[in-house]
Amino acid sequence: MNVATDKRTVFQDEDLGANDRKRRKLDGGHVVSTWEEIQSARALKLLLVFQQDDTSKLRQSIQTFKIFLESIIYATEGVDRSKEKGILLEYLQYTVPAEEDEASNPLPDVIQTWSFAAQSNHDGLLSAVPAVLALLLKTISGLIDFRRYGVHLCKALLRKEQIRLFDRGLTANKSKEHLISPCLRLLTEIVTFDGGNSARTVYVQHDVTFKRLDIFLGMKSTSTKETKGDRPRPSVRSNSVRFLLANLRMQDRATKGEILSQSRLIRALFHGLAEDSSEFIREVLECVKKSLILDDSLARRHKSRLLTDWTLTQIARLYDYGEDDPAKEGQLSIPDYAHEFLVFVCTTLDQGVLVEQHGWYPPGFERDKQKEDEKDTPLSHYPSNTPGRQLEKIPVKNMTLSSFLQGLRPYANTYHWQLILAIFRAAPELIADYFFKKKSFSFDPKLSATWIGYSSFLFAVVQLPSPETSGAVPPPTEVVLESILPQPMSRKTLTKCLNQKTELITFFATRLLIIAFKKLRGIRRVWYKQDNVLWTRAYLLLVTEFEERCPELRHVIAALRNVSKHNGMLREALLRLIMMYYKVTPQLALCEKFDISGLLTDKLSECGIENGSDEDKGIHRLELDHLLQIARRSPDLAWWHRPEKSPLSTFTTILKLYASKDWDAEDHVKSLLRSIIHDHFILQRKTKISALAALKNSLRKREDYKVVPELYAFLDNCMLRLVRKPVKYCGDADELAKEFTKSVGSSNRKKSPISLLHFALLEQWPFLVEAGDEETIEDTACFLAIYLCGSEVIGEDAAILRAIRIRMRKLITNKPYASLLDEDFYKTILKGVSRDLQTKSTETGHSTGTAVEMSTNHETHRPKPTSDSILIDSELLEENEDHPGLNRWSTEDMEVAIEDGAVGELLLCLCSKHSEIRKQALINIRILVAKLKASGYKEREQMILLLGELTESAKNIISADPLPYFAGAIAARSILVLNNPLHFMYTKVNKFLNKSPEWNISKLPSYWIGKILLAPPTDDDAHHREIVWLLDTLIEGLRTPADMEQYRRCGIFERVLSLSASPSTSKACIEKIIQLIYRCSLVGGSTTLVTRFGVMSWIESQQAMNGPHHVTFKVLASQIQKTCEVDRVQEWSDGALARAVEKMNP
Repeated sequence: MNVATDKRTVFQDEDLGANDRKRRKLDGGHVVSTWEEIQSARALKLLLVFQQDDTSKLRQSIQTFKIFLESIIYATEGVDRSKEKGILLEYLQYTVPAEEDEASNPLPDVIQTWSFAAQSNHDGLLSAVPAVLALLLKTISGLIDFRRYGVHLCKALLRKEQIRLFDRGLTANKSKEHLISPCLRLLTEIVTFDGGNSARTVYVQHDVTFKRLDIFLGMKSTSTKETKGDRPRPSVRSNSVRFLLANLRMQDRATKGEILSQSRLIRALFHGLAEDSSEFIREVLECVKKSLILDDSLARRHKSRLLTDWTLTQIARLYDYGEDDPAKEGQLSIPDYAHEFLVFVCTTLDQGVLVEQHGWYPPGFERDKQKEDEKDTPLSHYPSNTPGRQLEKIPVKNMTLSSFLQGLRPYANTYHWQLILAIFRAAPELIADYFFKKKSFSFDPKLSATWIGYSSFLFAVVQLPSPETSGAVPPPTEVVLESILPQPMSRKTLTKCLNQKTELITFFATRLLIIAFKKLRGIRRVWYKQDNVLWTRAYLLLVTEFEERCPELRHVIAALRNVSKHNGMLREALLRLIMMYYKVTPQLALCEKFDISGLLTDKLSECGIENGSDEDKGIHRLELDHLLQIARRSPDLAWWHRPEKSPLSTFTTILKLYASKDWDAEDHVKSLLRSIIHDHFILQRKTKISALAALKNSLRKREDYKVVPELYAFLDNCMLRLVRKPVKYCGDADELAKEFTKSVGSSNRKKSPISLLHFALLEQWPFLVEAGDEETIEDTACFLAIYLCGSEVIGEDAAILRAIRIRMRKLITNKPYASLLDEDFYKTILKGVSRDLQTKSTETGHSTGTAVEMSTNHETHRPKPTSDSILIDSELLEENEDHPGLNRWSTEDMEVAIEDGAVGELLLCLCSKHSEIRKQALINIRILVAKLKASGYKEREQMILLLGELTESAKNIISADPLPYFAGAIAARSILVLNNPLHFMYTKVNKFLNKSPEWNISKLPSYWIGKILLAPPTDDDAHHREIVWLLDTLIEGLRTPADMEQYRRCGIFERVLSLSASPSTSKACIEKIIQLIYRCSLVGGSTTLVTRFGVMSWIESQQAMNGPHHVTFKVLASQIQKTCEVDRVQEWSDGALARAVEKMNP
């Protein structure tokens, strides 16, 4: 028969000449051999008989056998080759012994030919024999009937005699690739045959099989491609790589580890990988991933020897791989394949590269240990958390990745960018290390593709989520800072970017800063939840370092002023950045004076214009939102200044647009207006519906009434005068109230709140009547009628409002529009105004404000559960959301402000639940200290000392948590004591102030208990007065569950309850103790009082005395029962609480 093949073998027979390697193709694609035909196994056996005297016939027989094997393995689909397989099987049965015998060899003639070739240095046979043996093993590897013969052949080939033949081929000169490649192919087939049955034996002979493998791995193909359509002959490198990969697939765990420990092999494998073919690269990476990386039995130390920083760099070079042919459908390109591989090995834990780390915590940083008895906390053990000290190096666990990252170029290659970000997400500890070591690239502004790429990369790094931070101590500040503002983003560089004429550079820098501020704000939320002073200190230190790195606000303001009005996106970004300065770093923002009144007025005007695209309107709304938030936090805003080209002040312009339009930003505008109005005592705040709603309602357009521009000018003038001299209008209000009381002859009239704006309007009304035109006066009169009516509807003093309306009407008696201020017109519009304002009922007012009323209490009361006067006096005070105490002290004389409690209200603002209020209070206290120093107030030295100690104690607390109310109460009451040198507490307060420059806030109640209850009084007759003063302070300082917990830790209740047992305890002291217990029940402390301090037993014992407070104790017991955790207390007391209360109230 003709032995033919339709496909060229992968392994070319190097021992034949160029002419012999080509076979003529005939019809049907079959190739006719010039050698003899093989009809039977006997013919095949005779063909391969060793004949030493005829080497040419030996070569021809080996070639014939090769073609015979190719006809089996490369048979066309559908062609039956069972006859050829049967001949081959019968031949192997003849030549392979039935039992393994070390003395006998399978295929003895073929092996003898190989041995003869080695002895006679016949290169042709030395190449042909191992090549045909490799093809034989490859042919029978998939045929189960041939397994026994293949295994026997593999073992025979690995005997000492045959190993010498391998050594002969593998030690040939590098130029003799035709001798080296067949041996490598044969070894590869032996390793892979029968699932690696003989793989271990191959490695045992590694002195021969692996002797020069590193050299072979570095040998490239020296042959050129043949004619078009022919595949190039596999190079020595290709064969050696496949041999190495076969061993990595088939060897056991220990052998794989030994192979990987040979670094020369690994380096040779990956060196020049970028120059190999695409299919070859996929084969290498797939084998490494499946057989090594995903092999759980292989120790990580062995994997790490494979995936060194050098190896990863060589794989990363594949990102620039250029393929001649596009990837097949559904197949990744080489850059994508390499990227997928690198992302997997670099971000998957314990797969050879990535090791477990703790985010921002460096190795050796004991985040879960904190010694409470040590004054020097772990925060100061680390250099970066010590002010003034900078780290020179960041220790990391992932040293391999650290070195690898330094060689990547994220600004030039998107694959590098994506890989670095993926690694940073998996190992956040590397972010700081990367930027500490990356000194090669400067971020100096230059509009180039490289700079834009680097800017985008920095933006993506800063945008990465913060890792989880937990434990007793916070991470080092310098490590965290590099994740927020990396070193390339220095103050100098960012300032240059903001000052660039190229707006694109400014926009990039602005967006970078915005995302950095957002990340810092997110860190603040997380760290403050730790409820630990150590975390608070760390955050303050982080903010300090952040402020030193980000540019000063004045440069951002300058950039905003220089930007083109047509570049809306950049203007919006700059305004957003300024807003972030005020929200996140207010101390840095307040260092610059930035009057945005003009900008705010212009932007309000723009937002009031209907024309323009939706995109422009959206940008304008965003800009306005930023401006409003800046305005709320800016102390330097000139609200009452009239900007150029504007007839109205900034405030009135905002009010005008607020009253005339319903738009998205209305809530922000309303909040801002209410804040300004309340701070400047323009409107009252005590009614359910706010006075601002009544004012807005009166300024709305109606069918029979239009708001002329002169009306806003009149209103602007009135409010400006009121702001300048609020005391004068307070006097006018008192005078009018007295006149009305005198005229009606009753001094018991119920007083209702009234806004001071009415009196400013009353004062300026005559001037408008005298100088204004008829239309303006008529429209203003209509406005006044509606406004006065609306004020009465919301609950302001109707009698005073009627008196104001009558006075205004007298000035226009002879005018045709005088009827607008008549009683009849008032009744006509009352129903409509009332209906309009009912829709504003959600705008709830507060119980404090600028309304002229006898009470100056700055807080409201909860509903009173009992009519007992003692308990009513101890009702819980709620925080006033408007916080008038922030500014009330500034409107009064210094001595008056101290005496009437205005300064004390300011100090209590440090205890607010709102961080912005606390920060503003701290700033105002410092302003107060400056005013005290410049004043001639006699007791200013002690006052300054008290305020200084308070600010020093509070500054590290209020950023995260409110100051405990007891500390605020002590400070506020001590102000009153220091104002009077004859006060019985004057000596003890001064001793307290001289004790230390900073207060121990947590132990403050214990200190005063000891100094008053356990120490003699300053004056002999002042003991009971000191106790009452202390109890009043304890009551005033108990407003939240946190205050209750502080009292419990300081042992306050044990001392106070035992005080009542003293025969000398006064009635006033008992009443104060009752009030303190009642106050505890209002802040959720009833359960603690019952289960820890036995308060019910104390109440029973006090009631048994049948004293003057017998009924009060019954009410107190019922209150404790209502407010405690009933199920828990009932279980704890076995129902005793309910029985005790029932016994007191039969």
